[in-house]
Amino acid sequence: MSAPSRVACLLVLVLAATGGASAQDPEELFEGGNAAYDRGDFAQAVEAYESIVRFGFRDPRVEYNLGNAYFKLGNLGRAILHYERAHRLSPTDPDIRANLDLARSRRFDRVEDAEVALVVKAARAAQDRLGPDRQALAFLALVWAISALVCWMAIRPRGVTPLGGWTLAGLVVAATVVGVSWWMTWHRLDGTRVAVVLEDTVEVLAGPGSNNATLFTVHEGLALEVRAQRSEWLQVSLPNGFNGWIPSSAVGLV
Repeated sequence: MSAPSRVACLLVLVLAATGGASAQDPEELFEGGNAAYDRGDFAQAVEAYESIVRFGFRDPRVEYNLGNAYFKLGNLGRAILHYERAHRLSPTDPDIRANLDLARSRRFDRVEDAEVALVVKAARAAQDRLGPDRQALAFLALVWAISALVCWMAIRPRGVTPLGGWTLAGLVVAATVVGVSWWMTWHRLDGTRVAVVLEDTVEVLAGPGSNNATLFTVHEGLALEVRAQRSEWLQVSLPNGFNGWIPSSAVGLV
């Protein structure tokens, strides 16, 4: 696992948001967490980083450092939870992705790996490397190119040429592919509620209540898609279509 990163801009922004009024400001907490991690005091590092998170500031570096510290403590569920949060905030970061993959490989449940086809994994990996922001910019650039070409052909005395027509068709196809890819990436990273199992084992029940029958069991670190919530219970599903209800206290929301 790589050592924690130092992100000065994070500290400036948090200090600005809090006004530096706390007895121990976020900069001190962050540096203290880094120092604790470096000397192997991972519990103290977790405490420092969690204190920064409680300020309400979401930053991929803090979540990544928390994942590293929890991983060192052997708390796989919380390590994956914070890696997943960091990955959502910064999907193009290779260090975050590498550590998330490593932590996932330690899980007991292999449902996601078994159910996702190799070609889908490759497509998702490419989407993650690009990120939704870059894909959105590429889509907008293609839309502008299409608009400019249409306007040019409209005012051109000779009208549409074969080359212009094929170019326009190619741009439309490219824009459609990029647009769909962007939507799929956004939906997977931001548009879907995901919960990570934090307990060793959790029974998934047929309904929202402990008196319901057990359908199957999930284990620490598994990511579940959240379908609905009722009081203190969440309806969750797996990629293979299995779904049921678990207590919200047994998971952490990404």
